[in-house]
Amino acid sequence: MQGIYTYIPEKNCVSREYSVAAGLFLLFMVLISLVSVLNLLYFHISTFRRMCAVPNMAVFWSSLTS
Repeated sequence: MQGIYTYIPEKNCVSREYSVAAGLFLLFMVLISLVSVLNLLYFHISTFRRMCAVPNMAVFWSSLTS
């Protein structure tokens, strides 16, 4: 009965290489996500500027005289 309490199971340790690889992979995925979000944000801002841009005065005056 006393032998049950002295049993120590083996540790299932993940090697250091796998931990470093997992960390680099997560960093890469965060970087890719950040780049895609920034591209989407840039697209929306540039589209908004194009839609809300003040027309050129030469184009405005030429439209009035024609």
